[in-house]
Order: sequence, then structure tokens, then C-alpha cells
Amino acid sequence: MRLTRFLTFAAISAAALVGCGKAPKPVAITGITENEVAREYIQTVSYPDGNYEETSIPGFDTLKTAFRKDQPSPLEISWENDGTFSGIILRVAEDKKMSKIFLCNELKPEEKSAKVFNLIPGKEYWFKVTGERDGKERILARGTLKAEGALRMIRTDALHNVRDIGGWKTTDGKTIKYGLIFRGGQMNRQDPPSAEDQILMKEALGIKADVDLRWDNELDGGTPDDPSDDLYYTPLGEGVEYVHMPVNLYDPGHADKTQWNNLLNYVMDNVIAGRPCYIHCAAGADRTGTTCFLLEGVLGLSEQSLSKEYELTSFSTYGRRGRDNPVAYKYMMSYILAQEGDTIRDKIENYFTEYVGISKEKIEAFRAAMLE
Repeated sequence: MRLTRFLTFAAISAAALVGCGKAPKPVAITGITENEVAREYIQTVSYPDGNYEETSIPGFDTLKTAFRKDQPSPLEISWENDGTFSGIILRVAEDKKMSKIFLCNELKPEEKSAKVFNLIPGKEYWFKVTGERDGKERILARGTLKAEGALRMIRTDALHNVRDIGGWKTTDGKTIKYGLIFRGGQMNRQDPPSAEDQILMKEALGIKADVDLRWDNELDGGTPDDPSDDLYYTPLGEGVEYVHMPVNLYDPGHADKTQWNNLLNYVMDNVIAGRPCYIHCAAGADRTGTTCFLLEGVLGLSEQSLSKEYELTSFSTYGRRGRDNPVAYKYMMSYILAQEGDTIRDKIENYFTEYVGISKEKIEAFRAAMLE
């Protein structure tokens, strides 16, 4: 097995007895991985339907913290280490037999703890920490990990505003699945993904499609036949399909129908086929926000949840995105609310079918793939 140093992942907190070569007892580690600011915002803020005059983001977005508010909190593991071990390795797997590895991290000999990020909330993972002494591998810590809290922000080395749209409840009691649609900031020479980020996105998150919404004039040049810069290629490399689908922001009623038909059909087709997508523009805020609003809306998120998922971008380096902005989110919502339908889901579905030209059959297949 090839070992990869993974500073962007990490997790584990458990004391282990390592004397006499005896394996420590397994421990169960659980914890809330929503960072405390994002968690308080989601739990305490309440927005009325149809009223977009106010936002509760001020105060949350300006709060100074020792951590990045667009990233999650870790789970932590600890173990006893008298300094005589070498080749310490942390493995986190999705199965008890440790065959489906989520994380494999070679640690420094002196380390006594590690942190794990980016676990799917509510899912049980198995971990094992091993070290070598006297030519034998010994188990230093083992057990299970489970992240709590529905919001799944993604910790990366160099990228910003990255999160999984899974975990949100729909108005009919279903939940958006994790691991199928990720949203975030650009991946290019201004914010290049590190080697760890590339492994995270390809291997742990399983990204199969890089959906780039940026306009040509934001990119560094290149052509389909000469991807010398960052247009027409993905920095995630082989195995990830790159598509360049620029769109306008916050103006679905005057947008190019063909543009939106191509984009939404592409994302929905990939999800239906089980191919996770990373959707991004420059900041993962406006064009990405518009795209995810439409996709989440047709899945059945409430007006309040749509607002909150959108406003989470305010916790990133890209600045405030409030639902009350008259030329942005509020403007977009006013158009959607004017559509036919009894609910916000009905109105967005009507927009998909009547304006964009997406079939009801495609929408139902998308819902079946995205909801549980």
C-alpha cells in the first residue's frame, strides 16, 4: 500500500496502553465536527418565508476566531508514546476489516496525537495507529470514529469555501445525501490545490467531474488543444473530467436557456450515475451559489435552508453573502417566488421544466439519487 502524508486529514483522540506488546482496547470516539460559529448560526438563526429584507449574518461573519470558519472541527486521537517507536502510521477506513481506506497517514516518530477531518457525519469509521519497535509492528490505538452535526465543511490545504451540500433536510422529511455534490472556490494558479488537496478530492471525496463556471476573461489562457494554463483542464488530473460551463449569476429569468440546460443536465446526469461533482466559479459564492440554489431547491429545501446554505459562504475569505442583497440573492428569489407552484420546490421545478427545458423524468431521477 502506498502511504501518503496527509496533513489535511487527521483525527483521533484515544489513550492507548502499549506496554508488553499488548494491543490497547478499542475506543469509540465521537464529536461535533461543525465549527462552533457555523453551528450556532445554523441552530439559532430563523428566517420567515417570503421576507428577504434582513440577514443575520452580520456578527457571525466578523467574529474573530483562531480557526477558519469555512472549515470543520476535527476529531482527535491520542496514544501513549515513549519515543521508542518508528514508522507510526494512522489508518482510517470505512469498514471494520480496514479494506476500504479513507485515510492513510505516516506520522512523525515523536507524535502522540493526530486530527481527522472530512468524515461523513453520522457514518462510523474504523481507525488504527501502528508503530514499529524491535522489528515488530504494534498497535498503539484503535477503535471507531463518528462525526456529529449535519453540516460537512471540507478542510483543505489551499482551497477555500469548500463544502458538501449533503445533510440538509427537505420539506418532505428526506435528507440530501453526502458525497455527490461539492461546492467551493476556484482551482487554478491563484489558489492551486496542494498535493494533499488533490489526493483528498480524488481519493477521499471521489470527485469525478470538475465543473468550472468561470468566464473566459477570468482564466489564464489556453485552448482545448493546448491546456498550458488553467482553461480547459483540471488540476486534479487523470480520472477527473473537466467541463467549462460559464453562467451568469442571480438572474435565472434572463439567463441563456441553453447554458442552464447544459449545466444542470450535466450535473444531474453525473449524480444519477454516481459520479461526484465539484462545482466552482472563482469564489464558490455567486455563480456557484446560483447553481446550488437551483439544484437544492428542486430537491425540496425550504426557503430558510436555501438561505442558510447560501449564506455559509460569508464565513470564507470571499466575504459576506447576505440573503437581503437586492441585486443578488434577494433579486433571484423574487423571480423564483413569482413562478407558478404552491411551494418553493414546485416553483423551481416549474422553472426547470418550462424555462430551462429539463424533463420531469430527469428531475425525479436526480431526486432518487440525491435523497434518502
